[in-house]
Amino acid sequence: MDKQKVENKFIYFISLLGMVMILVLIAYFFFLRNVEVDIMDNAQYTYVGENGNASVVVSAKQGELNQRMQDFLNSVKYEVSPSSDLSNGDTIHVTATYDEALANQYHYKPKSIEANVVVEGLANRYLALQDIPKTLIQDGRNAALDYVKENQDAIYKLDGKEEKTPSLDKMKIVYSAYLKSNQKKNSDRFVYIVQMTYDSEVLYYMVCIPNINDSNEIDTHNIYGEKAYLTQEELDGKDFNGYVDRVYSSKYQIEQKKNKEVDDFFILVYSLILQNQVFRFHEIQS
Repeated sequence: MDKQKVENKFIYFISLLGMVMILVLIAYFFFLRNVEVDIMDNAQYTYVGENGNASVVVSAKQGELNQRMQDFLNSVKYEVSPSSDLSNGDTIHVTATYDEALANQYHYKPKSIEANVVVEGLANRYLALQDIPKTLIQDGRNAALDYVKENQDAIYKLDGKEEKTPSLDKMKIVYSAYLKSNQKKNSDRFVYIVQMTYDSEVLYYMVCIPNINDSNEIDTHNIYGEKAYLTQEELDGKDFNGYVDRVYSSKYQIEQKKNKEVDDFFILVYSLILQNQVFRFHEIQS
């Protein structure tokens, strides 16, 4: 009987010791052990601009991290040199500082606090309108019309009209162009003049889509517009090209994009002329 009691006590103490060891290991791995944190591996690079004229901001990644790790990474501050006028292939030097007290509290051991990074993936400007994909041109037209439709009430009241906005019966693009900037600080852009018919009242509104480049994306967040204040002479002659030239020619090279409806009309007329010439030729021969 005494032997059984001794064995039971032995098993009890062994079990107790095992539990203590497990708790010690848990405390070590989760609270006491220093964990290495790669600072540069947790950096994200945000570029703004195009090849030859880009800037960069470096910040900590945001993602599926535990709260302690995210708190620590949010304390990291990055400095970049150079940080502007960047081109693909440039090398930037990134250094990081962090909250040392927080690192000690969480038992983090930061490493890789500086690095050289090669700039890549910056978009390039197109040389001319003919180089731009037709899909991007069509996306631009759609975005311009969407912008006008979404802002039709505000556009109608630009001149201080207080009455209820009448229904927008019709809108169509009457002029479109590609504006290639003469200065690298200004992006290339699409410009459209949209004819808007409210009941019997006709307004002309100009929409501008900046940042046209070979990323082939429409920058919908930065689309803007303004009323097209055409002179009476420009209105009478529907001289939209003259208006855009007057507003933008000092800073941009302007390449007008013919409306598809106009192109189709001239193609139809040309085809009819050819058919008429062929018919007359056959009459003469007979």
